[in-house]
Amino acid sequence: MPSGLQETPPNPSAHLFDAHARVLHRINEPKVTLTLWRRSAVEAITREVALLRAADLPDVRCTTSPATFDADIGALLNAQGLDPQSFSTWRADLRQVADHFFAICLARNVTVRIETTDSVGCPRFHVDRTHLRLLCTYRGPGTEWLTNAQVDRSAQASGASNERILRYGEPSRFEPFWVGILKGEAYPGNAGGGLVHRSPPITDPGQTRVLFCLDC
Repeated sequence: MPSGLQETPPNPSAHLFDAHARVLHRINEPKVTLTLWRRSAVEAITREVALLRAADLPDVRCTTSPATFDADIGALLNAQGLDPQSFSTWRADLRQVADHFFAICLARNVTVRIETTDSVGCPRFHVDRTHLRLLCTYRGPGTEWLTNAQVDRSAQASGASNERILRYGEPSRFEPFWVGILKGEAYPGNAGGGLVHRSPPITDPGQTRVLFCLDC
């Protein structure tokens, strides 16, 4: 954990954590805006994603479903000139993670996105205009986020700087392989209460971040 970043935020009612995937399924509970599956890294997957370069998957995405997910991931890799067989363990893990999200989203449309990058994607603290969003960083620094008490919502909504949005303290951060589901602004009854987060700084030259995202 980088110095200054919080590991356990002080609002357990809104943010739920567990070492078991069952915690993800509690995101639909009232007032919960983040569920976080704090799992360990898998060495075989780490070796596979280490093969990826920053330019290999420049924010590739498509609509997906339980029936088409495996083929969709294979097609995204193929379209970028990557051999899906070189990422078999990673693809199996993506499927496992996605199955939890499909179960939570029920019949809602789901979009899958995979991104490899060596730059900061969304450095400003923001909220998602989605129903739910799943994030998992397989390589590099993970997503940073704020508790509700840390956020000046008026400053965030007005386009103010990060320094004005963050009222006190430091952001918390997902560790690699952790799976988080964020409740967005489009979730029924959650307007004005979406989880505030941002892409992490990338401070090491040549560092590549590998991010998996599902939206519904």
